[in-house]
Amino acid sequence: MIAFAELFWPALKTMDGQKRLIGVGEVITFLYSAPLALAGFIWLVTVSDWEVARRHWIMLVFLAILMLLFRRLGFFLIAEIRAGRYASSDGSLESMVLWTAVFLYGPTALWLAVFWSVFDLLSKWRLHLPPVDRWSRARNFTLSLSSMMLASLTALYFYRQWGGNIPLSGLSPQLILLAVGALLVHFFVTLVIWSGYLAFAIWAQMNLASPSSITPVIRFLLAALGLPVMAHPFSILAAGLFYEYGLITFIFYITGMVIVALLTRQLSWAAESRRQQSRQLEKLEALGRAIINAPPDSSTLPLLLREHIPGMFPSGRILAWVQPDDVLLNYPFDWHPDSGALLKAVSQMREAAAFLTRDKLPWQEQPYDHNAVVVTPILNVDSSEPMGGIYLELFSLSQPWDNRSLRNLFPAMSSLAAQIASALHQAEIYSQALAYQRVTQELTLAGKIQASFLPDVLPSLSGWQLAVTILPARETSGDFFDFIPLEGGKQGILIADVTDKGVGAALYMALSRTLIRTYAIEFGDDPQPDVVFFAANGRILKDARANLFVTAFYGILDPQTGELTYCNAGHNPPYLLHHQGDQPIQMLGQTGMPIGIEEDTLWEKATVQIGLGDVLVLYTDGIPDAQNKQGEFFEDRLLQKAILESGLLSAQDVQNKILGDVQNFVGQEPQFDDITLMVLVRDLDA
Repeated sequence: MIAFAELFWPALKTMDGQKRLIGVGEVITFLYSAPLALAGFIWLVTVSDWEVARRHWIMLVFLAILMLLFRRLGFFLIAEIRAGRYASSDGSLESMVLWTAVFLYGPTALWLAVFWSVFDLLSKWRLHLPPVDRWSRARNFTLSLSSMMLASLTALYFYRQWGGNIPLSGLSPQLILLAVGALLVHFFVTLVIWSGYLAFAIWAQMNLASPSSITPVIRFLLAALGLPVMAHPFSILAAGLFYEYGLITFIFYITGMVIVALLTRQLSWAAESRRQQSRQLEKLEALGRAIINAPPDSSTLPLLLREHIPGMFPSGRILAWVQPDDVLLNYPFDWHPDSGALLKAVSQMREAAAFLTRDKLPWQEQPYDHNAVVVTPILNVDSSEPMGGIYLELFSLSQPWDNRSLRNLFPAMSSLAAQIASALHQAEIYSQALAYQRVTQELTLAGKIQASFLPDVLPSLSGWQLAVTILPARETSGDFFDFIPLEGGKQGILIADVTDKGVGAALYMALSRTLIRTYAIEFGDDPQPDVVFFAANGRILKDARANLFVTAFYGILDPQTGELTYCNAGHNPPYLLHHQGDQPIQMLGQTGMPIGIEEDTLWEKATVQIGLGDVLVLYTDGIPDAQNKQGEFFEDRLLQKAILESGLLSAQDVQNKILGDVQNFVGQEPQFDDITLMVLVRDLDA
């Protein structure tokens, strides 16, 4: 069989085992389905009644437009049938409209689907596709035509033999049963036509993976064939309504089906988006843990990227590099791109970019069609200058890639680039510190890595002022803060403290900060700080065994309204100084225990309104626990006094006032604990 396939595609001889096996299947399936498609075509020509087409051409054109509309509102199904190998299928209510036309006008209506299939193949054939994609499209075209013509004509033959009439003249139980019988015949003949390809797909999966892995393939293939068929019975109702009640009733019914198609499409979008996000989060977490556990000299980084990245995205090709001469990942491994212009173009970017199939790529000399592409730079941790990049070329799956779906990949791509940059930054620091003593080397490395996790630029919020500072007691800190941009212009505000000091607390801080930020973005559609803490708590307890825990305050601010929805996980209560009202200062108390103590812990969320002129002060326990020479603590009492005395100062002045009071109280005594202070002021004229 392989030798026979090589006669039609000689390049199979030079392919490796997996690609060769898949290519043989595409060729053999095309060769057996092409005669079936030809037989169906000849049969259709002989039974077509062009007089029917002439008399009803207006209605046939209308039905063709409906088919096009439903195709635009199609749904899709994507499944990973084995590691890094995706299968996809699309469907729509287009076939329901086609069968409606068949039940009204007979086999002549099948030409609507034939013409569209030929047009679709020719329009996509001109793309710059690799040979395997062309064979795949040819195979799918002949199989689809076979089931469209041969199976449909067989079903109509039996339908007429059983006494069915065209047009379908009513909705009597007898006529409905005859029509359903014809649709069942169509489905079973379609299964027979596709059986050769189904058998090959199962056999290939058993050879490429294992016999136990064929279940996903069978489940996917049955779903891909069966889901579109589920809409066919509704064509009986559509044809009967049109025949008995006329065009207006038919249009009313079709309008409802359009709504159903739209909802189905949105559901498939949501399901695939959630699947991708879950997979990306899983892979990013695994890669992050692997990088943390790997040697700090980045020697194993290419191996880790090869292990974790290919399955992270539904991608066809991935290239990750730092500087033109240091390629970290090249997948597939036998792909050798001419990457000079690509590397130069990405090295000038500061943020991720997406390109649809017909967009001109910046590194193209001449525009041509290509797969959807996403690129993102790898930014140096210290200078924020591009030091490399990631090129992602996506499979042409049934999912219709558009700007929205491509931009949904930006967070994962940026996080991946940040992980690579952080790993490389860690390796750089490690290399620079080799000349120092071991303890000094470890502390310096940990401190710089930790600093790279903290924001270096404050968010710009119209009508608001922000000031923040962190003063570690040692080279590393257990304190951390973050500003997380969320959907709808909302802003996540995080301040937290790991209950320890030193390198261990710094590593625990890095893990906690990454998890909280990741889940904050994932659940950022609406204010859900309690869900963020619940997810981060479960993951920390599962992955970390350091017997540490984290106190944290996470709030989601709506800058337009001043509403702050928050959870306080055992953290020092922030203070809200009201510009107006009977209660000048309000304490935002704890709504649950610290993170990292018990599984299945729940947190309550609360909401507070920040009015014009109000001041919100968030801090860690380094401020109230600051001690003077007499062993006295600064305590909350003096902190509240400093806040009340700040009046209508700016955020920076409020911060300076509090830190100045602490310094005056402590005097020359050494700093005992990390200090983090964040001040948020809403302008009076906002």
